[in-house]
Amino acid sequence: MALSGGEGGVLLEFQTANRLVFDGEALRYSVRGDVLLVEEEFGVVSYPYAIAGDRLTVQFPAGDVLHCTRAAARKTPATPAAGGNNAQLKGRLCNWGGSSGGSSGYYRLSAMVFDGSGGVVYSSEASFSSGAGGYYGKGGGTPGSYQVSGDTVQIRLQDGSQTTARINMRQNDGRITELMINGQLWAGALCE
Repeated sequence: MALSGGEGGVLLEFQTANRLVFDGEALRYSVRGDVLLVEEEFGVVSYPYAIAGDRLTVQFPAGDVLHCTRAAARKTPATPAAGGNNAQLKGRLCNWGGSSGGSSGYYRLSAMVFDGSGGVVYSSEASFSSGAGGYYGKGGGTPGSYQVSGDTVQIRLQDGSQTTARINMRQNDGRITELMINGQLWAGALCE
């Protein structure tokens, strides 16, 4: 079941009875009464929720509320033609940038989660801080598709953006673990 809501088209997808994807990040969860218990990096976090028809409301621990509407079933990407290599690209690849100096600094992290069968979800976050205050923003959860062909990967997102990535590293078993997009490295190690 896929739900979309919030600003920027955030995608919340319940893939199985204990696995969800929120804004491109896969997480384990369970349900206790009217609370979603989500296993996050530093422990289990409680998210009270309510369902009314095709609408889901989720309350975050800080008090923010996400209102979602059930989305139409996502189409499974077409099976690639014989010789297609989409299964070689599966998992999360990230691109990171940042700097600090004096009393200010910033970072930007963009991520793409590839499903191994031609589907991808893009998301990003950024933070800036200085003596005058700080800013944090998160966006994305934009689904799309990809096609591996030779040493390149064609990526098309539902927002209309598209790019061609060059495969930067391929393991002996054929798995793609690094891409170069417009001179920028995308790798799983950059997600940590």
